[in-house]
Amino acid sequence: MEKSANIRRKTFVAREDLLNRVAKVAEKQGCSLFELVNDLFQLVLVSDELNFSLKCVVDECRVLEVAKRSGHVLGSERLLYEMVELAYKQDEAGLLKAWFDSGVLFASNYFTVGDQFLFEEFKTDLLAFTWNAPEFIIESSGNKLFVKVTSPRFTEVYTFLFASFLMGALESFGYKLGKKEVSKGIIRLETVRSVT
Repeated sequence: MEKSANIRRKTFVAREDLLNRVAKVAEKQGCSLFELVNDLFQLVLVSDELNFSLKCVVDECRVLEVAKRSGHVLGSERLLYEMVELAYKQDEAGLLKAWFDSGVLFASNYFTVGDQFLFEEFKTDLLAFTWNAPEFIIESSGNKLFVKVTSPRFTEVYTFLFASFLMGALESFGYKLGKKEVSKGIIRLETVRSVT
């Protein structure tokens, strides 16, 4: 909102197609183009003060929205590790299956009509959601997919459970496990996708 009539204005150049689209957004939001453009400039400045680009802020917001819609919640990492340790002692096989099934369910959010896979979106979101793993690599070569996850913060039990989650997700995309190496804080999976 414009606070003073004494604020000086300056003209700048923008692509016409973008400016027309932004004008429609302003109309939809019930404000003037002047107000919306100045809000955008203000957001750029705030993002810069936080040492983020505006694109990074939007990407992070998108990740949180996708996480919320797919049933994820924020919680204490330490508490999560303690809870899975207790549950694992009670029912190891049941918990491994629950995490596998959770991976299947997570991956199902990336299927479209006609069994098309949005695998790149799946990869992007999975990497973003797993911010407690400083190294998370998913690489493909032909019909093979290689996954490497390392985190000094993972407990041994959590590592096994997260590997089970990954295997459930990857199987949903048609990848079959070839080689698996799982130990405290380290997951290495080699999978092969059958060509249909």
